[in-house]
Amino acid sequence: MSESKLEKYIRRDMKVSEEIQQRHLEVKSPVLGLVSDQSLGSKDFALSWWPISEPFEMISEPHAHDFDQFLIFVGGDMRNMTDLGGEVELTLGENDNELEKFVFTTATTVYVPAGLLHNPLNFKKVNDPNKPILFQDFFFSREYKRKEK
Repeated sequence: MSESKLEKYIRRDMKVSEEIQQRHLEVKSPVLGLVSDQSLGSKDFALSWWPISEPFEMISEPHAHDFDQFLIFVGGDMRNMTDLGGEVELTLGENDNELEKFVFTTATTVYVPAGLLHNPLNFKKVNDPNKPILFQDFFFSREYKRKEK
């Protein structure tokens, strides 16, 4: 059987990323990651899935990026992924004087446009380490870089 001409739209190489995992050694379970290349078109993006099984502050300082980003939080109970199974705090703001803290206890997606300040990102509570908070970081760049304030 010959390969489909549509196979070019499929990536089968998501893998555990030791490089990404090194950013937050508090996360003990394997982290999946994928960085785009020309095989998926011309769009630059990177994504990672983080299983958060214990509370910790992932990033302390507010910062921005030159690219758009999505932060996605879902529960690790496969029968009820809308229940976050814990509590997450995230701070957003258009400038240092207008930072606002948001608290999530249900599945949540946050769009962070280029230039918007965000963080601290604090995983305050995880109800059951066997049902971690699944955190996906998805951004439109091949390389994660913080913009200096």
